[in-house]
Amino acid sequence: MFEIIFITLLVLFGIGGIWAFVVTKKVKKEGYETDAIISRIELQEWSGGIEPWEHGSITKDYYITFKNHEGQTVESLLSNPGDHEFKKGDRIRIKCLPDRQDYPVLVKIL
Repeated sequence: MFEIIFITLLVLFGIGGIWAFVVTKKVKKEGYETDAIISRIELQEWSGGIEPWEHGSITKDYYITFKNHEGQTVESLLSNPGDHEFKKGDRIRIKCLPDRQDYPVLVKIL
């Protein structure tokens, strides 16, 4: 039973990774480029286990504000911050698809 659950999870993570890779590649190839500002940072805590001494990890979600291709201000979660440690107000360059403004991709740090 455990093996089936493990294999199922492994397959799902593999599919998710492939999907993220394909979408990121499409955004970098076909997306429009614009400047963005880190507008807020949210901390996400992941539990490490059941026992009190088992610590989890904390990740940061970086939200950005940018003008879309129609000139409207949009806030969205940065899809690929990598290992960068951003601060609120940092300026970056992104690419985004007009129909997928919820998946902006980091191009470079300004």
